[in-house]
Formats: sequence, C-alpha cells, structure tokens
Amino acid sequence: TIGWELALQAELHERRLDRVFVQVGGGAFAACTAAGLAAAGRLPRLHAVQTEACAPLSRAWTHAQTLGVGAAAPHWSACMWPWEHVGASAADGILDDETYDWLPVVEAMSDGHGTPVVATEAQVLQAHQLVRDLTQLDASPTGTAGLAGLLAIRGEVGADETVAVIVSGIRR
Repeated sequence: TIGWELALQAELHERRLDRVFVQVGGGAFAACTAAGLAAAGRLPRLHAVQTEACAPLSRAWTHAQTLGVGAAAPHWSACMWPWEHVGASAADGILDDETYDWLPVVEAMSDGHGTPVVATEAQVLQAHQLVRDLTQLDASPTGTAGLAGLLAIRGEVGADETVAVIVSGIRR
C-alpha cells in the first residue's frame, strides 16, 4: 500500500514523482512498493538501496542487464546468488545475503529507468543522523537507508525533480 499511498499523495499535491528511494534486504518491500506505484499508473525511477556491506541486488542488476532483463528469470543462478562475505552495517536489517525477490525489483527498476544504489556506511550513518535531526521520526538506520541512497547519488538528481524517500522502522 505504500506505493499506492505515494502515488495518491503526489496526485493530491499535483506532483509527479520522479524518483523513489527504498531500502532493500530480501526485496519484498521494494517489489510491493513498485507494484503499488505501477498499479496507480505512476512508476517513477525506482532506486533500490543496499549497503556496501551486502549488495547482491546491485550485482544481479549488472548480470540481468547483460542478459536482458526480460531474459533474466530463466538464468536465476547466473544473476542472483548469496553475497559471499556479508559485512557489518548500522543498517543491519537489510543485510540479507540474497535478495530473494530480486526479479520484480529489477524489472521495476528497468521499467522506470531506475537503478540500484549501493550506499557507503558513512552515508548510512549520515542519513540516520539527518532523519533524527530534521524530523521527529525515531527510525532505525535500516529504515533510513533509502535516504543514504539519495545521498549516494545526489549529484545525479535534478533540482527540479520530485523525490520520495521511504523512511520506516523504529530504532530499538
């Protein structure tokens, strides 16, 4: 429902969403967000954010691009396999060694001309601090990892673009 809600809010505020940043572990959250946006008829550039400590989706994206996204499903093991050495991150909730729902996320990124984003640990920590300083949200570093993705590619985002960053999860 988050995708539908994003589309509805953009419509109510007479805005077109250009980009959506969402944290990715197993991929279901991003896949469902993209499905909701698509069902509402508004698929912006989806940026699926992982940390440099564990980024199997980014690797799968690269391999799927080589094969052609539409042809990636039958070549699952050539695109997606467990991350060999999962590192540590404050965004520990997205350190899934495999992005199980990678295929719908890759398809949504391709359809909307989005990309995966791999954030550094410094960006993960900066995003978390920004959310704590600038909002009253008590989100976890995992829940603020989407903002880390925006920080990672902020130079590519136009000043006139409307961007949504999903912030979720409570700090425990």
